[in-house]
Amino acid sequence: MPYLKIQTNLPLTKKAELAVLKTASSLIASELGKPEEFVMVAIQPNTPMLFAGSDDPVAFLELKIIGLPARKTKSLCKVLCDLIEDHLGIPKARVYVKFIDVKHGMWGWKGDMFEASSRPAKSPVMATGLGGEI
Repeated sequence: MPYLKIQTNLPLTKKAELAVLKTASSLIASELGKPEEFVMVAIQPNTPMLFAGSDDPVAFLELKIIGLPARKTKSLCKVLCDLIEDHLGIPKARVYVKFIDVKHGMWGWKGDMFEASSRPAKSPVMATGLGGEI
C-alpha cells in the first residue's frame, strides 16, 4: 500500500504527468519489493510553492507505507530525487522527501483495515484475514 504524493510548482503536460506517475509507480514497487498493483502515486503540478524564498522549480514528495524500514529511507531518497531531477529537471537541492511509516490498523482498503499479521506473497493481509501489510 505504498502511497507517493509529488507536489511541484512546475506546470506539466498530461503526457509529462503520466510519465512521472508510471516511472514513480514502478520505481517504488521495485525499491520496496512490493507488488505494483498495491502502489498508488499522485502528482500535483502547478502548486504555488516557495523554497529558500524562491519560486524556482521545487518539489515536495511524501511517501507513506506500513512498515517502512528506516534502513531504506536513504536509498529511497536518492532514487526519488533522481526521478524528479531526470523527469522534471528540478535539482536535488530543491527537493524535500518526507517518509511516513503508517501504523498497522491506520490504513484502510476495500472497506477493511490492513493488520500486522503476515501476508500471502501477492495479497495484502486485511483484518478479515484476506490478506496484511503491504
